[in-house]
Amino acid sequence: MKSPELRKELSELTLHKRGIRINLQLPLIESEDEIQPRSNDEVFQRLVALTSIWHLQNAPQRATVLDVIHTQQIDSYFSEGERQLMRKHSIDPAMPAPALSADALYFLAWCCGIQKTIGMPDGCYKEAIAEPLWQQITSHPDSLRSQIHLRSKSVLLDWADLLYRMHWAVRHAHITGKPTPGRLDAVAVHEWHKVVNWLIRYDDENDWDKVSTETAG
Repeated sequence: MKSPELRKELSELTLHKRGIRINLQLPLIESEDEIQPRSNDEVFQRLVALTSIWHLQNAPQRATVLDVIHTQQIDSYFSEGERQLMRKHSIDPAMPAPALSADALYFLAWCCGIQKTIGMPDGCYKEAIAEPLWQQITSHPDSLRSQIHLRSKSVLLDWADLLYRMHWAVRHAHITGKPTPGRLDAVAVHEWHKVVNWLIRYDDENDWDKVSTETAG
């Protein structure tokens, strides 16, 4: 079992190799014994919610998305913020959709074993994963559910530690007026950090809208 001390050291080495500022004062994160990852059912529901919300951006598909949510009775999968968004689109289908990032969906798909490869949160990947996920949700949801195999505690905590320290560096660069370091994308870093903190139940927060991505020392 990897210790929090070793995990911190390895994260800092990764940051160093990418030329990203390191804050040596940031504390250790949780150990494997201290976390209980989300269940496969919780992960499936969040995957459905993120995929559905992403597809609300596509104006021709909005009515279809809302219809699927209604007919499959999956409203409970969504956070209150997401339900408010859907209600607005239901009342006024012509309203402009917010620009939603696919970063959280992409990273969650990797964390649950559906997306096979992962790089760094640099925003350089394609968003193609959203369409096949949606097709499975609308036609074979049970098949999608069976594909979910959450990665190990060790892997999730590796990313939780790295993204915690990486996010601090991104925020520090923003505060000091410097470019985002290490060829990273600030939105992607935030979204990945939120996903992994939700997966490890950081701060025992179950409300997706309130999952913390704090980087205070």
